[in-house]
Amino acid sequence: MKLKSLTTPYRIIKILKMLTEEPRNMSEILLGLESENIFINKETITKYFKTLREAGCFIEKKKNKFYIKYPILNFSADELETLAEFEKISSNINCKTNYAAFLKFLDKLFVLTHKTEYEKYKKICLKSNKNKNSWSEKISLKYRDKIEILSRFMDENSAMVKIVYKNKNYTITPISFRYYQDSASIFAYDNKKNVNKNFALDGIEEIKGTPITSTGGDFGLSTTFKITGRLKNNYILKEGEIAMDSDGALIVTNNKEDKTELFNRLLKYGEYCEILYPKSDRQKFLELVENLIAKITLG
Repeated sequence: MKLKSLTTPYRIIKILKMLTEEPRNMSEILLGLESENIFINKETITKYFKTLREAGCFIEKKKNKFYIKYPILNFSADELETLAEFEKISSNINCKTNYAAFLKFLDKLFVLTHKTEYEKYKKICLKSNKNKNSWSEKISLKYRDKIEILSRFMDENSAMVKIVYKNKNYTITPISFRYYQDSASIFAYDNKKNVNKNFALDGIEEIKGTPITSTGGDFGLSTTFKITGRLKNNYILKEGEIAMDSDGALIVTNNKEDKTELFNRLLKYGEYCEILYPKSDRQKFLELVENLIAKITLG
């Protein structure tokens, strides 16, 4: 049955799909379309080809067969900078799955371009990261007081801090600062909701007093650590753990596991694992590593 309702873009996509699979002559294109109940004539396809060529899709003809000459896509410098900006934004979103999906999209996109396009793109990303240092210094000056206070608390043995954020009270465990083009935030653990999240420094109205002291030398049951390198991709979350990507590292907060069991488990990650908070856990883990190295050396 002839499908008259099919739109022109749909037909064109079908033709492009066929030509990316293998070169075809006009008869083979028509037969391929007819097998999917798409009935058009030779003149219409020729018209489609002309439009596609004018749009920058290079459809070539050799030995009476049509094929797509790569690259299909060419990006301007502005378009590559926009993609780089989107990647930066995606990496700052608190969702590892979304960032991974965006990187897969980029892989598919650059398959349709000349390899030099991807090289240009990576140079733009590298330049963007270098420029970040200059504007992050300006942002640091803008929020100097808040950054100094929170940094002081982050250096304390107990890391929980009370803040007023957008008219609401929070108890947080600061992990790291994050800088954007015109703002900054503190990446922290929300102790009430048991989630890692960003708190924009603009939204922090008050930092209340001193950090909350813990009774047993450790703050609660939580330990926050970071895993870098390829090993982070194979990390499997345990019960009571929450995680997110941050600047190419996996930040994990463990809420329930026995400290000794946790440290022994993290030892296998070697130099790719670092305890962030609390400071007491960081020191204990460092001592454990040093003792292990000493035993191996003496053995």
